[in-house]
Amino acid sequence: MNITIEQMREIVDGAPGNSQVVIPCLDGVMYFAQRKDGKWFRYSDSYQKWLEYWGKCDPMDLAIKLDAIRAAIADHDRTDRVSDIRNHIAPTTRVIEG
Repeated sequence: MNITIEQMREIVDGAPGNSQVVIPCLDGVMYFAQRKDGKWFRYSDSYQKWLEYWGKCDPMDLAIKLDAIRAAIADHDRTDRVSDIRNHIAPTTRVIEG
């Protein structure tokens, strides 16, 4: 699934404490955290707390690590600020020799 930089920022900003991975879905975002013993928990928006995850599949089969999203945002922000003339000239610009 491709997500925009704006969606990445929303995911990170909306992550409850202790979130480690996220699964973006068409109808929202699911946040997961894993305990040291390997047990997964899913954050419930309706209960506003972490609930034990009893799903049949491992969340990591579909999940994106929040640290990876944070790194992508930082990389985007760093690259966006670099003054590269290619970012400021239209691809249709032609050099005219005189």
